[in-house]
Amino acid sequence: MKSLPGVLVGLAVGAVIGILLAPESGQKTRKRISSESDSFFKDLQDQLQSGLDSIKSQYNEYVDSAAGKTQDLVSQAKKKAKQ
Repeated sequence: MKSLPGVLVGLAVGAVIGILLAPESGQKTRKRISSESDSFFKDLQDQLQSGLDSIKSQYNEYVDSAAGKTQDLVSQAKKKAKQ
C-alpha cells in the first residue's frame, strides 16, 4: 500500500511520455492526454474512496468494540456497587 503512489506516478509519467512520443497530430495528442489524465484521476479517485471506506469501516468497528467494552465495565461496576 505504501508503494501505490509511486506506482501511480510512474504509470502516469510513462503514459504521458508514450503519448508525447507517438507520431500523431497535436490535436490528437492533446485529446489522448486529456483522456488519459481523466482516466488516471478517475482511478486515483476510486483508490482514495476505497481507502476512505476501509478507514471508516475500521473506525466504526473500533467504536462499536469500545462501546461494548464500556457497557461491560459499567455493568461490572454496578454489580460491585450492589455488593
